[in-house]
Amino acid sequence: MRWPLRVLLVLLLIGLALPVLAIDGNKIGYISFEQVRIQLHNGNARVEVDYTLDPGMNLIILLFGVGDLEKKVERSLNFPSLKAEEVGPSHAVFTVEGASENYGDRTYWFPAHSFGITFPQVKVKAPGYSVSYTRARAIPKGFGYFGDMP
Repeated sequence: MRWPLRVLLVLLLIGLALPVLAIDGNKIGYISFEQVRIQLHNGNARVEVDYTLDPGMNLIILLFGVGDLEKKVERSLNFPSLKAEEVGPSHAVFTVEGASENYGDRTYWFPAHSFGITFPQVKVKAPGYSVSYTRARAIPKGFGYFGDMP
């Protein structure tokens, strides 16, 4: 067996040996989450997540792609119908269509939400409203806000 193949095999085995499914506070598998920012615009949301990866995982993700990383980040956010815009080694951006209920006349209701993990910092912004949480596993209360003028 050639040495590059051996190195690749060792890296793969290290990646498999990590407790990939373990959830511990702000960590899921090889990802340690730092913060999530949710920007509400009319009924939709733009969700940005910052995280760090365990040492050596950047190379494995470079070799095998971001599919597993994307799934783990989606599971941690726990929003229905997330659409990935960008997934990288330290940051991901998603959109959620219909994140808020439309009550008509430019009024929206963003409901309470539970995450799949505990985020150290959660920031939610909407027109005329902003709230931050620390060590948040959920956004405990919903809130109303106004959308853009037509």
